[in-house]
Amino acid sequence: MYRIPSTLKGDLDYTQSLIDQFKAGEIQAGQLKSNRVPMGIYEQRKNQHYMLRLRCAGGLVTPEQLAKIAFVGHQLSTSHLHVTTRQEIQIHNVDIEDAVPALRKLEKIGISSAGGGGNTVRNMMVDDRSGLTAEEEFDVYPYVEELTSRLIAEKDSFTMPRKYKVAIDTSVDTANYSYIADLGLQARIKDGKRGFRVLIAGSAASNAHTGWEVFDFLPEKDLYRAAKALKNWFHKYGNRRNRHKARMRYVFYKYGTEEAKRLYLEEFEALKKDPSIDFVAPALPLEHHKPSFSPLGEKEGNNASTYFDSDAFKIWKHRYAHKQTNAEGLKENLWYAYIPLRHGNNSTDFFAEVAEYLGNYGNDVIRFTKKEQIQVRNIPEEYLPDIYSFFKKLGVYQVDYPVVVTNLTCCTGADTCRLGICLPKGAIDAIAKQLLNSDLNLDTIPDFELRMNGCTNICALATWGDLGFSGRVGRVGDDPYPAYTVWLPVKGKHEIDLQQGYIAAKKIPAFVEDYLRDVIQEQANYADYYDYVAKRGAGFIKELIAKYKEIAPFTEEPDTFYDFGDDEKFSLIKYGKAECSAGLFDIIEIDQDTIREKLGEIDKILGNDKSHTDLTNLTDIVNEEDAKKIEKLLHDIVFSENRMLLVTRGLDPRTDEDVYQGFEKEFIAAGIIPQKFKVLTEKARNNNSLIAEKPLIDELAQLLNDLYQNMDDSLQFKLSSDSSQTDAKDSKEKDNQKEKSVKSVCVSESKNANDKSVSSVKSVGQKNGSENEEKESVGEAAISPDVKKDFRGVMCPMNFVKTKIALTPMQSGQILEILLDDGAPIENVPGSVKGEGHTILSTEKIENYWKVLIRKK
Repeated sequence: MYRIPSTLKGDLDYTQSLIDQFKAGEIQAGQLKSNRVPMGIYEQRKNQHYMLRLRCAGGLVTPEQLAKIAFVGHQLSTSHLHVTTRQEIQIHNVDIEDAVPALRKLEKIGISSAGGGGNTVRNMMVDDRSGLTAEEEFDVYPYVEELTSRLIAEKDSFTMPRKYKVAIDTSVDTANYSYIADLGLQARIKDGKRGFRVLIAGSAASNAHTGWEVFDFLPEKDLYRAAKALKNWFHKYGNRRNRHKARMRYVFYKYGTEEAKRLYLEEFEALKKDPSIDFVAPALPLEHHKPSFSPLGEKEGNNASTYFDSDAFKIWKHRYAHKQTNAEGLKENLWYAYIPLRHGNNSTDFFAEVAEYLGNYGNDVIRFTKKEQIQVRNIPEEYLPDIYSFFKKLGVYQVDYPVVVTNLTCCTGADTCRLGICLPKGAIDAIAKQLLNSDLNLDTIPDFELRMNGCTNICALATWGDLGFSGRVGRVGDDPYPAYTVWLPVKGKHEIDLQQGYIAAKKIPAFVEDYLRDVIQEQANYADYYDYVAKRGAGFIKELIAKYKEIAPFTEEPDTFYDFGDDEKFSLIKYGKAECSAGLFDIIEIDQDTIREKLGEIDKILGNDKSHTDLTNLTDIVNEEDAKKIEKLLHDIVFSENRMLLVTRGLDPRTDEDVYQGFEKEFIAAGIIPQKFKVLTEKARNNNSLIAEKPLIDELAQLLNDLYQNMDDSLQFKLSSDSSQTDAKDSKEKDNQKEKSVKSVCVSESKNANDKSVSSVKSVGQKNGSENEEKESVGEAAISPDVKKDFRGVMCPMNFVKTKIALTPMQSGQILEILLDDGAPIENVPGSVKGEGHTILSTEKIENYWKVLIRKK
């Protein structure tokens, strides 16, 4: 289907070389991560356990490809394969050394993982009914496969400011996910010619917005031109400094709608001069046919429709099987059906059997869906009993469930995802059980979509469903409990859902049953579901949230403080949260360990002879090859020395030059590190020899260790008299710095673009700000903060570092107000600050961020 780019072999070879270096201890995990994530190799929640995300454009995969994927997964002893909400398939629990060999095998059958993650062109989503119905304008799969082939062949598709997601729908009238894609395409025919309505920069994530229309009708020959223009536009105007404001929609927020459109169309017009990039949709090598075996009914000497005339089969056919209403489908009496998978998961043996069996019907029979299901297509009606029987025997008991139950969709959550907060798979199972045990007529709402995310990200598109939930943390006193924000399409179809409040995870099954009972009972009184939500549902759900919101303390209601399927009390630390402090020290100690290990390697090369401190005549001591190794090790050491303590100054360097500049400014110029060490930075920056500087490198390593060991809780360094008086010629500069003091680390911090200081520090007796200054009520007292800081858009643990820096010059008892993003920041920072001995006075949710008041200890 899509073509494997010619560069993939070299890319895999390079990835393997990095893995080898990582295993040998020659590079750090972060260096490997920056390569493996764009290559679709993700680390799961358990350290050193990885998954491979395989591109299946629009969910299209042939039985031959699926069989190979299952075979490779079996060879890797994988725990399971997983169909994703982006219509891909993943191989889970893979050892890192097995990743590239597995991908090389899959490359041979036209499957790649490149672009599975990171800031890349991701897997394209498609209406899985494309090619099957009379409502569509035309089959878009040929366009998906060719557009995928062209984009993934370009290197700049893997170096975007952030991810680039494409969704294609088969008509404007039936369009869905194209409204929330970076590039949304809706098939149209105008004057007998094929083309697309084009939307750009849509997203259902934080600060969500549906796509902006740039073409009402784009001729098909310009399809690749439009996609490439968007990529060029994003490269030119996207935000690479702040990943929280780096998606395409932020270009519109920055420049305004008209200017952002103009800039995009400027890129598009520039490409119109090149006719070689005109787009032509190819004919795909797909075919289908009747199996060589007879239908079940004929095998038994009966008519198939009477042989499987059981109530179970008839109900399944009514729920899950649909007649293909396109011309070919009507002519050949073809059908398609959906096969539900529990959370999109099953074994390699299961997928191998599915591939072998469906191969009997041709190679155009399988699509993965956005609901983590398998769609089988081009099935002659007389073989539907065979399909039902086959999957029943394979143990897919969900085929007998109402569609609304099997359509319950969630992400993997904290089970395996490193970003997860809650366990949505357990919650979905509990909802399903609640609904199946209820007296609700669930067959009256087959199209209802409930979507659940385990955190504030939108992998399961909780903000684009009929009812959505996104994981978060609730608290009763000091006890956290798993909770979910509730989302509802209040603004109507094709609009982002709005949050309605939040409730505890354990309350959700009963909450959902109550809500769906009202939907079922009242739906006949409204034009459609969106009409119901606008006129009744939004108000009703507020009442339900109020009903289920109250949580008793842990001693009275302990079950609420446990997540589904977990026998341990919910804990932020358990799930990797509230560990900003640990994260800070991890960052420092990575470089500290690197320095120690590489100095040790040099000692080994020199034979542990400590007399060889002066390496000026190194070639007299070791051979030329070892001399080169020592030179490289010294450069690595100096780089780590320059970077080691930058995090304590709130710096998050992205390039080598950022490291060198940060060290010079925040440590050498600030008088923390003597000027004599500047030569190391300059030589490292210019890639000059460091052989003669080995004694100075050793001395700097010891000085940095001493600074780290003597660093206090507010990230201040206790300087020895020797270091503070070194290099007399710079005494004047140090005198200037003395007034600021090493304690005033907030000076450099306030210049950071992501740290917007709202007010300066007040003395203890000073009156608080103006009447316009927002106040918090804590108990009986109205408290006005002495200092305000805006840390929205700042990632963990940097937001914690910035909070510590802000607290540093403040006096005991003063109040700091900080603003934090929802999700990881609010889950991490308050707990870490409290662990430092400060008091958290309040946390208040404001739209999609939080205001936190802290009293300094």
